Amino acid sequence: MSEVIPREIVFEKLFNAFNYGNLGMFIGAGFSKAAIGDDFPPALGWFELIKEASGEFEIEFPNDEELIGVSLPELATLICKRLAIKRSIDYVEAKRIFKKEICNLSNWLPSEERTLEFREIFDILSPSWIVTTNYDLVLETILTGKSKSLSPMNYLSAPKSIVPIYHLHGTRLDSESIIITQEDYIPLFRPNEYRQAKLAMTIRESTTLILGYGLGDVNVLSAVDWSKNIYTEENEYPYEIIQALWTSSPKEEAYRDENGNVIIEISDLEKFLNELIVFIVAKQEDYDKKLAQLNKLIGKLKGGNEEFVQSFIDNREVRLKLIDVLSRFEHHMISPYIQFLTVCISKVWEKTSENGAFKMYDKYLTIILDIVVNYDYRKMSPRLFQLTAQSLDRVLNYVSSSISRMLYGHSWSATESWHIRKKDVPQEMIHQLYHYSKQHILTNLNRQLKELVAEDDR
Repeated sequence: MSEVIPREIVFEKLFNAFNYGNLGMFIGAGFSKAAIGDDFPPALGWFELIKEASGEFEIEFPNDEELIGVSLPELATLICKRLAIKRSIDYVEAKRIFKKEICNLSNWLPSEERTLEFREIFDILSPSWIVTTNYDLVLETILTGKSKSLSPMNYLSAPKSIVPIYHLHGTRLDSESIIITQEDYIPLFRPNEYRQAKLAMTIRESTTLILGYGLGDVNVLSAVDWSKNIYTEENEYPYEIIQALWTSSPKEEAYRDENGNVIIEISDLEKFLNELIVFIVAKQEDYDKKLAQLNKLIGKLKGGNEEFVQSFIDNREVRLKLIDVLSRFEHHMISPYIQFLTVCISKVWEKTSENGAFKMYDKYLTIILDIVVNYDYRKMSPRLFQLTAQSLDRVLNYVSSSISRMLYGHSWSATESWHIRKKDVPQEMIHQLYHYSKQHILTNLNRQLKELVAEDDR
């Protein structure tokens, strides 16, 4: 049984990539057909192009029985061979003429009305990149002034705010770049071939929306397969391969195919895209509201609000909620959070100098322990880790090595808190703090952590 995925979850995945900035699109002939619509000349698929070109050269086209088991590259090769025989020229010259005709035939462009409709869609989707197997320039027409057309010989790169449109199989502007016959594919599978490696890497580092394409092209299938085997660690960015598959009777829910790709069935490509952008606009509005709330919180962190400082010092729930928000919005919050944390712990430390204020050491330690216990080391900013380690070393100078032997001059409440809560500190955090304390001569921290570090790691 295939995994059933609610349609909204698929749109959520696409929004996350849109919001993150790594939404890519893989576009095939079905998209051009949708964009051209009923205009003339109509957009043709690869098979239709080959058949139309053979008609222009008055070459007999294979019947249905002869086409059984024949791939499209094999079919194009067969037509070129027949053209060579018909004109008494060599195969290379026949293929050159055939490719030129393919370029001439694929000179369809969307009407102004259709261009505007799809431009509005792409203005919202704002893909980071587009890869297409189409020879036509439909996408360039829709994204006039916002895109850069790239042939197979170019690198997949573009200036800031410009969408690179990478024509994987060539562009009609350069007939020599066209990949259509069987032997045209051979260079694509050479070791370290740029197009194949780059496509695999690009797909792996993005959420890829596949439109108007059936994932039937062998080098595309190969790139998708490579992309799933390049890295094996869990992603820290949105990653998915989502195919909008045309069918006359689409299923309500999406599902995963045998290769793990998400399939969402559609009966109308433009309707699907409009449905998607409505969802994205609504989610963006919701995200912007949350961002406004976040900015308000950041303002409180930066503003030195006395009431907020005190609530952070006294209320563990406030501290943990702030850590949770920080872990989700680190790039927005980390600098003001460190600034705020420094203010808070400095205020607590000042009070430790008061006569008999040993409980203030415990309060200081508790604030730092809340961070090291609840913050994943791998996601922690190096500067926050540095501040945390130094602060721990500072307060552990007043913590006894054992609850049973508490020394005068030490904080007994802080000693008790340390020996109870140190077991909650994740092992990775302990190791990192221990080795940092050795390198930077944080003797108090090093002394307290020795017993917690495995023997073979000392």
